[in-house]
Amino acid sequence: MTDGWAATLRLGTSTGLGAHLDRVLDRLARLAPETRVELVAVRARERLDGVASGELDAAFLRGEPEDGGRDGLRFVPLWQDPLVAVVPARHPLAAAPGPVALADLGPVPLVLTARRNNRALVDLVVHACHDAGFVPVPGPAYGSLDDTLTATGARGPADGLWTVVYASHARRLSTPRVAFLPFRDPGMELTTSLAVRRTDPPAGVDPLLRACAAKDGSEALDLDR
Repeated sequence: MTDGWAATLRLGTSTGLGAHLDRVLDRLARLAPETRVELVAVRARERLDGVASGELDAAFLRGEPEDGGRDGLRFVPLWQDPLVAVVPARHPLAAAPGPVALADLGPVPLVLTARRNNRALVDLVVHACHDAGFVPVPGPAYGSLDDTLTATGARGPADGLWTVVYASHARRLSTPRVAFLPFRDPGMELTTSLAVRRTDPPAGVDPLLRACAAKDGSEALDLDR
């Protein structure tokens, strides 16, 4: 090839991968410097359809795939993505020491994306609220995460909203008008997996899996799963 690249790896991504994606791409560049990566940000269903059809070579996915996934795909678990609560910086919960309990958020309206946009996230949060003993109060709908954070940050101590973001994403957000609070409740996290084709995966998938496996050292993944 005249541009010096041996191959292009088309990789489906999702919002909020943060330092995880940086780490994977840095290590992939060392393992396969001849491979160019093309990042494609689409919804989870489109990512899986793309891998199944060959339009994408691999894709990141949080939570369990809908309907058990797609025939011909396998899902290699990579890491856990914890969630954090987002509340107005002036809310009393923001000043409390330590992680927040879901039950303490019960009276505060919750802003979540539509379930069709992120089934795994919405189901996790709603079911966790039920387990904590309350049905979340639905808050207003906003068009984007930026709009949600802006609206949340504009609320005062007595009329707050809350939402959730991935901890890896929160580290990238510069929004001093909101506070990011880890959860005291267990299980507030989703598994991120890599979806790849079971047969005839592109050559770049193997170094990609090895780059994903090299998390903070030498953690191994079940690459034959």
